[in-house]
Amino acid sequence: MPVATTDLEERVRTSLDLPQELQERIRRAVQRGIAKSQNALIVRAVEEYLAQLERDWIDAQFAEMEHDEGYQALNRQIEKEFSRSDWEALQTVGGQR
Repeated sequence: MPVATTDLEERVRTSLDLPQELQERIRRAVQRGIAKSQNALIVRAVEEYLAQLERDWIDAQFAEMEHDEGYQALNRQIEKEFSRSDWEALQTVGGQR
């Protein structure tokens, strides 16, 4: 889901060196109404790309947990300590159906 940028945010002017073909694609997208300006399109694209990179990084961190013995040991301990209450909750929910 795109992250919206408001006009109330502080802006910093910068310049970019874009490949000519990319700049043309951006210009055509704006002409078709995909974005209100070239700047708006670039800001949105960068925001979405960075958000995807952040999600990928978080996913990679979770994937590493699979091989983390300390995490696995803690998970087994928590599972053992809560097994009785988990069973009681399951029986309660099962009896209400």
